Amino acid sequence: MINEILFVHHSHTDIGYTHPQPVVMELHRRFIDEALDIAERTADYPDDAKFRWTCEVTGGTMDWWVHAGNKDRDRFLAAVKRGQIEVAGMGWHMTPLMDHSMVLDVLKPLKFFRNLGIPVRSAMNTDVNGLPWGVVDALLDHGITGISMAINEHYGHALAPWPRAFNWQAPGGRTITAYNGFIYGVTSDRSLQIPTNMEEARARVPRWAKKWEATGYPHPFLMMQITNVRYHDNGSPQPKLPDFVRNFNEGNASTGGIKLRMGTISEFFDRVRQQPTDTMQTLRGDWTDWWNFGAGSTAHETSQAMRGQRDLDAATGLDAWHPGEEPRRRAMLHDTARKGLALYAEHTWGADRSISQPYSPETRTQQLLKLATVADGASVARMLRRDGLEQLGIDAGGDEPTLLLYNPHGFAVKQSVRLPYLPPMADAPDPKRGFGLEDLVPTGPSSHRIQRQDVVTSDLPEHGAYYMAPVEVPALSYLAIPASQAAVMPNGNLSARDGVLSNGRITVRFDATGGIASVELDGTEYVGAAAEHLKFGVPVLERVASGVRTEMFDQVDLESPDWHLAWHRDWQAERFSGKLVETTQTVERGNARIVQRFELPNGDKVAVLYRLVGQEPSLHIEATVTKTPIIEPHALYLPMPTALADGWEAHYETGGAVVKLDDEQLPYASRHYITAQRFIRIADGRSEVTVACPDAPLWQVGGYTFGRFGDPDGRVARERPTLVAWLTNNYWSTNFQADQGGQTKFRFTLVPSARRDIGASAQAALAHAQPLATHVYADRGPVKSTAGSLLDLKLGGLLLSGVETVGNGVALTLLNPGDEAVDAAIGPGLFKPSTASRTSLSGDKPEALAVNGGTVRVVVAPRAWTRVELH
Repeated sequence: MINEILFVHHSHTDIGYTHPQPVVMELHRRFIDEALDIAERTADYPDDAKFRWTCEVTGGTMDWWVHAGNKDRDRFLAAVKRGQIEVAGMGWHMTPLMDHSMVLDVLKPLKFFRNLGIPVRSAMNTDVNGLPWGVVDALLDHGITGISMAINEHYGHALAPWPRAFNWQAPGGRTITAYNGFIYGVTSDRSLQIPTNMEEARARVPRWAKKWEATGYPHPFLMMQITNVRYHDNGSPQPKLPDFVRNFNEGNASTGGIKLRMGTISEFFDRVRQQPTDTMQTLRGDWTDWWNFGAGSTAHETSQAMRGQRDLDAATGLDAWHPGEEPRRRAMLHDTARKGLALYAEHTWGADRSISQPYSPETRTQQLLKLATVADGASVARMLRRDGLEQLGIDAGGDEPTLLLYNPHGFAVKQSVRLPYLPPMADAPDPKRGFGLEDLVPTGPSSHRIQRQDVVTSDLPEHGAYYMAPVEVPALSYLAIPASQAAVMPNGNLSARDGVLSNGRITVRFDATGGIASVELDGTEYVGAAAEHLKFGVPVLERVASGVRTEMFDQVDLESPDWHLAWHRDWQAERFSGKLVETTQTVERGNARIVQRFELPNGDKVAVLYRLVGQEPSLHIEATVTKTPIIEPHALYLPMPTALADGWEAHYETGGAVVKLDDEQLPYASRHYITAQRFIRIADGRSEVTVACPDAPLWQVGGYTFGRFGDPDGRVARERPTLVAWLTNNYWSTNFQADQGGQTKFRFTLVPSARRDIGASAQAALAHAQPLATHVYADRGPVKSTAGSLLDLKLGGLLLSGVETVGNGVALTLLNPGDEAVDAAIGPGLFKPSTASRTSLSGDKPEALAVNGGTVRVVVAPRAWTRVELH
């Protein structure tokens, strides 16, 4: 029986939505100021009614601290000591766009607050409908023991059952206390009339308690997050709340009625953990987010954000080649890149009126500010990566033009790299540009020249590129070869004619009306039969038949907590396959390609390029969408039906984990679409198709499944072994961009194979999602080396999810995606370990590892994510 309701009071942090982003940051500084005033005024109130405030994210709290004076900082620390202020542990409210490294980066501020004596023990990811599975291990290793999700079911769905606290089990088996809770704000003031109407509240609170008791809610207390009664997002503290709670309780004292209490998120979790163990389910799986489909409304920037995260990871790894060297300015640049990329992956895309008033000045202002975060973060990350490659060039030396190839992965990569067909590369003609618009000049002003390479290669046209012969680069290693020897790879068995693309291993047959009819590798077929609007490679336009978004998701009933009932699971879609208007076939400079150009009824154009490189057993696909800015609800897809047998299954990469679709998802996590980081795999008992997807995170599996979920766990009917890349959409009714236009390129690499371990599949895809890095340099003195390895890695099926400098040492973060333990060896390269330890993901709790002859052996348990530190 519920006898108490615990209110956790906070402001919901949207970086945008209600106000332009800089204004939001200043408002949250003022909110903390106001919270301190109210806390001091109520310090002597009865304990249940004392004002308590939770700083929802560390990003905003850190910003307040930087801007505050010492007097206010002291007031803050005093309020923490009194138990009236708590800091929750997430950096921002994050989406599954964050990769492995960002999952850890957003937790780095915890150390700062703990050094101040602030005991950050719990986290909140409010509004969002899920978190990547790897977050469980990351939170636990950073000393966080509870995570609360206040689910906003607008275009979403809470887990089932709801509301509930449960033990959320990580892939490797550890558990964190999690709360699948009510949306902040609305349920408190709308459903309970707190703190606006005492008479109504006295009547509604008992009914509310009985409602949830009837669903089997097991605890004698219920936690509800409460924001401002008038402004649920980016709202100020409610000064009337303490008096309302005190008066409500005093009125109930003689009747023994339900008590209200102002509490903190950690207090709630502490009380939950004291409850009988049989009241807490243990649930294992990915809390797959329902909300992130809005990332398809700014598809170009989403692609840039994913690339920026990979560049920042590579830059951090390149810094590890020179441990102990961390100039202050470079550290600040890393922080700039991290912040920009994280603020793009944060859950707020734009203004509350972005769909209803897409041309509003407010919409435009917030859109520009949001998109600037990724442009800022990604460009700085790219610069840092290029600086790291140049430093390797300095280490290797050489006065003549030299090509450096770098492998950032924990496994060897053999690959043909794409290079500019420009001097000083072998046999490249001089474009005679003039006017100071140099192309690829390895000499001249160093700082300009180094960074110019990314400008040149970022949009290299087909006629300006070539492929060199495949080169194998060991894990975490570089090779340096004279640019004059980086010759164009002979075309050999490559052919593209009569609608057939082949390299002697892979044969791709095209349908004369558009799309692919067959992909064979070594005689095995991998492309499935076409179905209506599901032909491999034929782009599809989807519209809401009525042209009205509420036909998909209706207006919610604000008097009910069950907003998911607004879903129309039978919403009517109109789909149109692209009309093929042109096909071109080319074989040149080490690659063969066929391009099909399509037009769609809304004026959008899609060019789908298929490429074979040398003898690679992979098919490269590039879909270039030229979009018209249309505000009516619609989406674009690229279907990929496969020839797999019944009983097929799929896996996808998310932050800190690899997830088996359906089997490893929490009940009512999003199954109707998923967000993949760098790859998705579909397989039966004999064969598999793994797709590297560096630019396209959104996928529907089994057909067109968006909104087509069912009870009792959100399950989806997956009618055929088909992957559907969800390129763009503007389906959301607020927040996201309504009218994206312009050109966006989506790259995929299809890697067909016999069935193999998931670690091997992942590595095959990652080599294409993040290929060998290239860098051209000259005038670096005598040649000192032509190859170098940071370490000698033998990691088996492990994924190297991070490399970083730690003082004068190096740390590796390792992820085991498989179901068997992996015995890995880390041997000496240019860095020679003398001591080693396994640590938590935060770098704490070191456990000594033996170092024998400079080699460290470490066993990584099934599905575990761990860190090894070397000195």
